[in-house]
Amino acid sequence: MSKPVLAVTMGDIAGVGPEIIAKALRHQDVFEKCRPLIIGSERALRRGMEFSQSSFSFQTIQHGQEIPTDFNGVLLLNDESFFDDHLPLTAVDASAGASAFSWLDQGIQLALQKKAAAIVTAPLNKEALNEAGHHYAGHTEILAEKTGTKEYCLMLIAGRFRVVHVTCHTAIANVSSLLSRDRIVSAINLFDQALSRLDEERPRIAVCALNPHAGEGGLFGDEERRVILPAIEYCASEGVNVEGPFPSDSIFPQMVGGRYDGAVAMYHDQGHIAFKLINFGFDSLSKEWGKVSGVNVTLGLPIIRTSVDHGTAFDIAGSGKASEQSLLDAIDVALKLISRRHD
Repeated sequence: MSKPVLAVTMGDIAGVGPEIIAKALRHQDVFEKCRPLIIGSERALRRGMEFSQSSFSFQTIQHGQEIPTDFNGVLLLNDESFFDDHLPLTAVDASAGASAFSWLDQGIQLALQKKAAAIVTAPLNKEALNEAGHHYAGHTEILAEKTGTKEYCLMLIAGRFRVVHVTCHTAIANVSSLLSRDRIVSAINLFDQALSRLDEERPRIAVCALNPHAGEGGLFGDEERRVILPAIEYCASEGVNVEGPFPSDSIFPQMVGGRYDGAVAMYHDQGHIAFKLINFGFDSLSKEWGKVSGVNVTLGLPIIRTSVDHGTAFDIAGSGKASEQSLLDAIDVALKLISRRHD
């Protein structure tokens, strides 16, 4: 059986995307498991290889050309439609935002056409994306719209640490009004399905409360008894192994300790802070980021999409310091999901 094609989108080239792609693809075991199809800029990739002191051979085709079905090694779909001589670096640039959007759209279409088995995305910059006229909060919302997906959510995964978000890219002031029984039910069910696929057994899921002390019987808020608990009770009645709502400050340590296989967070930072505290390393001596791990998976889509769980990191772009570990993790999770897909 031929190795699956992974469409790897370059993201915002002013950030670390080209560098981490260059670093990841110097790992020989990547080619033993898949055929990477990079969608991006050849000049940016070569610059990323120079920054990261990486070297590997690749074949290039130009935007609009048909992708060969029998390619081996690395194939680059070169599209520099929005760049002239200037290649942005370390700063917000509308041309980088426009390119990142276009490359993602091309990857989505390839996956929908089954010319790619999955999409693996390098980070884009939301400000550059919006300056280019694409008014989205990020990758997740673009993917949902382009695939016509109504029920979706973001999952973070690093080994046995898994968390899914009921709401994500929205202001904290909006979170309570966005929570509904149906939305929480959808997140729990998507999570249950994803972890069942990854682990090949039904998971034990914990659900976070929104308020401190899980609302303290309504003293600190009523979202727990009004919408969160009814959603949990419904899912449990349908056979999902789910419990809660629990205060998030106590449930994440229990998940790390093995009591649960995943946690449902009500909003972005509730899940992200716990996840990154465990999986991101910051060196106290050099005052720089070290190894970062973790994968962002969009659940509910008709295609497989995984991504790094970090941003464009303009502050270190061009230095060669960015870690490729999160991208390698994203490739591994995509391959695991491909191998356990039931079309």
